[in-house]
Amino acid sequence: MPLFVLGVTLVSFAFMFSKPSLYDLGALTPPASAHVSSASGLRSLLLAPLLGVLLDRVRRRRVVPVTLAAALALTLVFAGVAAEGVGAFVVPVMLIASAALTALWQVGEETYLPSVVGVRGRLVTANALLTVLPQLGVAAIGPLLALADPGGPAFVIVVAGAAACAAVAFHAVETTEEPPPIRAELQQEAVEGPPLPRAGVWREAAEGVRFTLRDPVLRAIALCLFVTGLTGEFADDMVGMAFHVLVEDVPPAEVALASMGSVYGALVLGALAAMLLHRKLGVYRLAWVALLVSQPFTLLVTLSGVAGGWSWYMIGVLVPLAGSIAATIALTSHRQAITPARLLGRVTGTLVALAALGEPAGALLLGLPGEWLREAGEDASSPSRLLPGLVLAVALSMAAAVPLLRGRRHAEAASPEVEPSQP
Repeated sequence: MPLFVLGVTLVSFAFMFSKPSLYDLGALTPPASAHVSSASGLRSLLLAPLLGVLLDRVRRRRVVPVTLAAALALTLVFAGVAAEGVGAFVVPVMLIASAALTALWQVGEETYLPSVVGVRGRLVTANALLTVLPQLGVAAIGPLLALADPGGPAFVIVVAGAAACAAVAFHAVETTEEPPPIRAELQQEAVEGPPLPRAGVWREAAEGVRFTLRDPVLRAIALCLFVTGLTGEFADDMVGMAFHVLVEDVPPAEVALASMGSVYGALVLGALAAMLLHRKLGVYRLAWVALLVSQPFTLLVTLSGVAGGWSWYMIGVLVPLAGSIAATIALTSHRQAITPARLLGRVTGTLVALAALGEPAGALLLGLPGEWLREAGEDASSPSRLLPGLVLAVALSMAAAVPLLRGRRHAEAASPEVEPSQP
């Protein structure tokens, strides 16, 4: 587990410091930027389910994290070299490649983790650690890069070297894994002879989609992730407008404290809540309780204009973000525990694809109301003028808990804490 955490930290470091430094975003023309955005939006829909099939096929799942980390290192080196020459052509290609690796990395990490942990009852603790430690590690070692010239050779070597070291760390992780079984409908127990042939890649990917949408608990988790992706950008926009009002009335030091404290405080608070409460509430129940209890605190950002407004803003951002983090940890752990090992990759890929599908759907459904609310709040002298948009954002955020509430009986009946799922 320490080697796995180290690898995830190094990969997170490489992802975080690659785009702003190695890619000249100013070189993108408006049409090229639109094409990059569209291609990045399709990455999860197309690639995540296919990687899930690969993860369910390979004999050792650690091969996928090793390969992804090595591919990231090569991509960064190529981007750093190409930026000195044909950068204008390479920038869109590199951005799309980096976005694809980001989506694929989530599938690889979440699928391989149960093999690393071994005991599925410890998945909540493992996911909580992987939520906090990599981010704190990146925050600790990130300032050291200020000594290097962004985009220079030294910077490229450091960032790409981190990804290469991550590949080495993942390769050193030793786990006990069963050989990958063939598809369920072709599996024949107690039958001697050669294994039956595999189905095609798309048929195996479709099997993962069917299993996810037919299982009542996984279907509830999938709907929750879809609604979260549907409403997330709108909620961020409404809170961001309150932040702009805060910046005008509060000293910069207090603004920086509120911003940093809310993000890193939410990471620690959300992980601690998941670790301390999952045994008392149950992993699945923790997810919907965390969403319903935490999201109304967003309305506190309307007090940002009063004396000590930065503290109200920090609480209004910290508590909902911590609740979302705790819910994500709980749902990821519960899904990893109840999903059969032979389908874990495909189910993970399907959920990542559905969450990504919610983002463009939310832009279409909430685009016009969002524009109206932004125009109404553009001249606001106090965040209280933004109350209608914030109320709608809170209602939409809490709506993500509705599918979980509808599937709670099935989740309690198949709780991994009572009867762990067997591969």
